[in-house]
Amino acid sequence: MPRKAFVEDLQQASGSFNHPEISRIEPGLEDGSLTFQYALPSQGDLRITIQALVTDVGDYPSSHMYMIYTTSENIPAHISNEIEDVGTLDGLRVTDMLSKVAKRLDKATASPQQESLEVNEDAMDCDGASTEPSEPELEEDSDADSFGAWSPKSPPHPALASSISRKVASGARNRSSILATNRRIRSDLSRAKEAGFRVGHLGGLINDAEDSFITLSIRVSKLGLSEEAMQAWHLTPNQYFILLIRYTSGYQSLEEVLKAKDSHRPQDVFFRVGLAYRYKVPLDEAIDAFSHAKQKNDNQVECDLAQDKGPDKSSRLQPCFIGSPLQDLMNKRLLSILSYRSALGFGWKGAEAWYTDHQGTNWSTDDGVDTKYYSPDNSSQQAALPRIVTDDHFGRSTAKPSFPLIATQFALRHLVRCTEFCLVCHSPVEDEFEALKPYVCSKPLCLYQYMSFGFGPSIEHDIISQPHVVDLLTSFCYSSAASGTLKNLPNGLSLSVPTPSLLPFRPTGPTYPAFGGMPNADTGGSVAPKPEKSPAVQPTQVPQKYKAKFDHANMELIVPQDEPFLHANQWIVVSFLGIAAESFHCRIVEALHPTIRLGPIVSHSTMEPKVVPHLDARTGLPNAPNYSRLKSGPSNPSMNQSLTPAATPPRQLHGESPRYPEVEIIIYDQNFDDLPFKDKQTTMCMLLDTLPSVLEMKEYLLSKRGKDMDLKRWPDRISPAAAGVLRWIIASNRSCIIEVDHIEGNTSRASEERVTGMSHWMQFRFAQGAPDKEQRFIQSIRNTTAHSQYPTQYAWHGSPLHNWHSIVREGLHFQQTAHGRAFGHGVYHATNVQTSLGYSTGYGGYPASDGRSFMRWPHSQLQISQAVALNEIVNAPSQFVSKSPHLVVAQLDWIQTRYLFVKISSSVKFDVEVPPKEVCLQDPAYTPIGADNERIIIPITAVSKSRRPVSKAIPGKDKKIKLSKGADAGDAILLSDDTDFEDLQVLISDDEDEEVKPIPPRAKEASMTDFVPGTLDHASLPLLEAPTYATPTGTKALQRELNGTLKIQDSRPAHEIGWYIDRENVNNMYQWIIELHSFESHLPLAKDLKAKGLTSVVTEVRFGKDYPMTPPFVRIIRPRFLSFMAGGGGHVTAGGALCMELLTNSGWSAVSNMESVLLQVRLALSSTDPKPARLEPGAVRDYGVGEAIEAYIRACQTHGWQVPPDFRSSYTPQKPLTMPPTETGVNGGRLSSFLNKYTSK
Repeated sequence: MPRKAFVEDLQQASGSFNHPEISRIEPGLEDGSLTFQYALPSQGDLRITIQALVTDVGDYPSSHMYMIYTTSENIPAHISNEIEDVGTLDGLRVTDMLSKVAKRLDKATASPQQESLEVNEDAMDCDGASTEPSEPELEEDSDADSFGAWSPKSPPHPALASSISRKVASGARNRSSILATNRRIRSDLSRAKEAGFRVGHLGGLINDAEDSFITLSIRVSKLGLSEEAMQAWHLTPNQYFILLIRYTSGYQSLEEVLKAKDSHRPQDVFFRVGLAYRYKVPLDEAIDAFSHAKQKNDNQVECDLAQDKGPDKSSRLQPCFIGSPLQDLMNKRLLSILSYRSALGFGWKGAEAWYTDHQGTNWSTDDGVDTKYYSPDNSSQQAALPRIVTDDHFGRSTAKPSFPLIATQFALRHLVRCTEFCLVCHSPVEDEFEALKPYVCSKPLCLYQYMSFGFGPSIEHDIISQPHVVDLLTSFCYSSAASGTLKNLPNGLSLSVPTPSLLPFRPTGPTYPAFGGMPNADTGGSVAPKPEKSPAVQPTQVPQKYKAKFDHANMELIVPQDEPFLHANQWIVVSFLGIAAESFHCRIVEALHPTIRLGPIVSHSTMEPKVVPHLDARTGLPNAPNYSRLKSGPSNPSMNQSLTPAATPPRQLHGESPRYPEVEIIIYDQNFDDLPFKDKQTTMCMLLDTLPSVLEMKEYLLSKRGKDMDLKRWPDRISPAAAGVLRWIIASNRSCIIEVDHIEGNTSRASEERVTGMSHWMQFRFAQGAPDKEQRFIQSIRNTTAHSQYPTQYAWHGSPLHNWHSIVREGLHFQQTAHGRAFGHGVYHATNVQTSLGYSTGYGGYPASDGRSFMRWPHSQLQISQAVALNEIVNAPSQFVSKSPHLVVAQLDWIQTRYLFVKISSSVKFDVEVPPKEVCLQDPAYTPIGADNERIIIPITAVSKSRRPVSKAIPGKDKKIKLSKGADAGDAILLSDDTDFEDLQVLISDDEDEEVKPIPPRAKEASMTDFVPGTLDHASLPLLEAPTYATPTGTKALQRELNGTLKIQDSRPAHEIGWYIDRENVNNMYQWIIELHSFESHLPLAKDLKAKGLTSVVTEVRFGKDYPMTPPFVRIIRPRFLSFMAGGGGHVTAGGALCMELLTNSGWSAVSNMESVLLQVRLALSSTDPKPARLEPGAVRDYGVGEAIEAYIRACQTHGWQVPPDFRSSYTPQKPLTMPPTETGVNGGRLSSFLNKYTSK
């Protein structure tokens, strides 16, 4: 027998396998698994625990596969990669598999790849002099030493620099090649920035740095996702989605990456994705993201974040909801897909399909290419998404495409359209229904990997954060399985279960009549699901029962010698001969034949927890009376009575006979996939019967806070099969369901989102459909009822309890008929909830002989008996299939689910209902009637913010209720997120470029901006005299800065640079007047400027006495902007100063130059996050210097930024400078006199 052969081989290997580094070969927690340790001699005492899992023990030892992985932390990256690359090791016996793994690890430890992220702090110091030819000497060496004019070889901070390649120092790469790489980096990142992404780098990047990181990010609010999708995916609008790219051998362009791929060199470009509240994360977070020590259980990460409320969350790289599968796709497939696109001219769709169809095959150009791979991507979601998400830089770029930009666009393609792709094989999912949450395709292997290797959601996180949603989903599944209407089953998970035909009891199953029908012996109801299409695999062995003696005092079995070998971690069912009702499940803790030590007892009963019956002192057999009334105490110290609903056996009373009763044992050794269709449903009910309640699971997880919060760590209470079914129930849910009511004990606390008029019904927010479903619903409103006073209406939809498992996965449709369609084809609704409740009875409330329902999950706290949904519908009754007596809607895009109501146990007490403060305005002709026989009141939060109506007071029962005006001002994001200076450095031209390649004179070209240089009247501005603190050294440093800035201005088109300094009107080196212009035409700021007849924003920059050790003071002179409190943005304070951390001591760097400062200021004014900059209505007015100074100080105090110590003394308003109008600027006498006075020695 296959399982017996595996067990024997494992026993043999654990006793005789000989390898110096491998030890502790033991059975694993799951059936068909084993663990062993591998020692790393080079790492001291470090030992790696490796898991090997046979996917189907029934195929052993010929056609089985192993899954090899490690659960150890803090192991070298190249060792972890080697384990991941081992593969499936098909058809090997245990000893052969161990030899194969050992051989690969021996080779890896003998020649480790240098991929570890051990950062050498000393090596992080970047000395430009050792790698670059010396710069031409400046005229004043003392000034250069004092102020250190910036160049690309000057690191912003030693901690942010990375080691320069040693081959540069040895002359392997000359200066020109380094500058060429710098130019390509600048070009690639500039293209990404122009495409709308935030760009950052960590660990150094330019000047041939070896190990560095690039971050590309975008606000979630710009991805075009609906509020429902963001809720379902655990995203918030103010988060950034971040792609981290790590280069381990220096920066590589797209051409270099593809060349390395084609030459089969080891990959040295790697990817990670995550979320953060800043556009980039600190260096240590990036290092941690790529460290294999970080690759701990995703469940633990999510649970940690669920508890994390700390103030430093903005700097953390938080996991993305599909982080694991997306990273797997990026690291394993992106380069191959790009190779196909480059060689064969595919789009993304064709290249991904080609990869799926041809991986592992030999193909030549002689075979030809099917035209299907060139078909366009006609996804419905594609059309609804913003351009930044759907753009294809690779497809439209003619030369030197940007690899970071291409990688980011590919990641976004699979993020925002995640419901279209399988999360394991990444192929398109061919579902006939739309889903709000991603899942896997129909391949059993994909489902197995999704559930087994961390690609699925964290059920532990859901149990902690939304326990009643888990209760709801489990109850729906139980009702569907118990009624025999469960269509899709957890096939492919290799669940080992007891054979149903051997059990002394019959699990709950499809034996009760369907709604409106009579029992059917074959289908279990009048409306039964179609049998599975794939034929059942014949069992590989004949199921058997085994006999043993039961020592209830010590919780041990005494097994005859001729019985088959039982091993630790197996789950079994123990039943007393002749008493079918007295059976229990448990795990084998230790197997030392003939004695088998058992773990705590888990009852199978669907009625109430049972205890092992008290044994008769004479016969040793169970007493016949009501065993459930017996009180018991734990006889096993490891048993936790408070967390285990099934009670433990009683202590043996003094004088009892030591006689051991005979019991039968049924092993969990039947593959669930091999069961008949009906038995699968009854087995699912039996497994769910053995689970603890959701609240008990939550208590257990919270008791493990700070440790591994994983239900797999509770092996004595939850069997692997039951845990697998629970994980499948939660993971296969395709809707977004969020608790509205918060039940504590037996009391429900009221919520502002609660619908009034449904007292004693528990409420959930309920959203379904594809991520763009809300957009399509809004478009349907615009196309149909946009000018109506009531563009939508609300109505009820009821269905029997056993149908809701499929509804929350497939959505509302009318592909199947359960109650007839007397009023046409479509989704049926009613305005009176009592009508819909008439359709929601049936299986869920069918009573057992004792008055309870076998169709309800017995361990549910909610004990749901009915469910009904409240939907929002486009208010066009004339276009409905029927509008009386039912509303029948055939257009699915006209229906949007909003709430789910469930009737729960009467023991839960609800607070007195209070109407919400802001409500939705409803059509009086179609206002729904609730369970209280009154019109319901729906809170404004039921609809998206973009559709919330204008504020209006309406009368309520006891007070007036206000309709919403829109988003609350409290939702605004007040935190500044300036671009770090080192990230701007990469985008600025190298000084060396000017030496190697002189700037050619600009050719005359058509103006692409309405800005005209030199038209500003400087006489109307508050020009200043030279400050008293001016020194020769400071003046010369500012002169060099000004000359460099003007040189850049002369070398680039006006519309590209966006700022202008009039050299003819520079009167004071410590005060620059700068015009910011050529803003993007779609910005509200550009439109406001045009409306006022202005072409620029006049800005003043003042330099203090400690510059460049302290930042300059930047303020707007004219025009005045709308303040933030009045609805403005753009980082402009009420006094005209710029609210930017860069311009404070907290964010300033002494190596910053003015080009980067002006670029950052212009980006801040162009920012629309959280609000776009707007001009003050009315006449054009100037800001005063005094109000700007005060506003700057207030902004620093608000954000906790440090005000420069010389600020007040340097920027106190001074006497304006008045000069004759005939004097000239930079090339004339006025500035020459100034320089002669303040630069003389």
